[in-house]
Amino acid sequence: MAYNKFTPLKQVTGSDFKFGLIKNSETIANGEVIIPAISTDLGVVATGGSTTGALLGVVHALVGKDGKVLELDSKAVASDNETVAMIQAEYLPLWIPMEFGATLDADSETTDNSGAYGNFAVDSTGLLLSESSVVAFSTVIAKQFFSFGVTPGTTRDVTGYFIKKIGNTA
Repeated sequence: MAYNKFTPLKQVTGSDFKFGLIKNSETIANGEVIIPAISTDLGVVATGGSTTGALLGVVHALVGKDGKVLELDSKAVASDNETVAMIQAEYLPLWIPMEFGATLDADSETTDNSGAYGNFAVDSTGLLLSESSVVAFSTVIAKQFFSFGVTPGTTRDVTGYFIKKIGNTA
């Protein structure tokens, strides 16, 4: 099963989710990791793709100003989203203990040992793990996701958990 986004592997409830106003001119997708940001003194969320820092959560849905879920997989918000459209990301905070399914951006073992236990960074899309960023699980280094290894019968699917998240950045 190709995840092609970060997928929680246990049941979640409505009370688990938080909401964040999407930063002006951002493109956000369901299953994407996000980070906290600041814009004109507002707390907003932005993509976690291409970042190396702590992550806030995984987007579950996109929500309009009226509180209704938008039936979209992704949305590029306007440059005035913070004051006009006010589209929000409904997200699952990473502080909730959760195993996630994820997909590597290239076949495992393109970089040696990427199919085994290891730590990965999120790729530029915010939806996949960067296969070439793998480091051994025993290496103390700032990566964002710990993988239990490639799922048998696949070449890119892994399961694991986020290790670099808001509140736990060591």
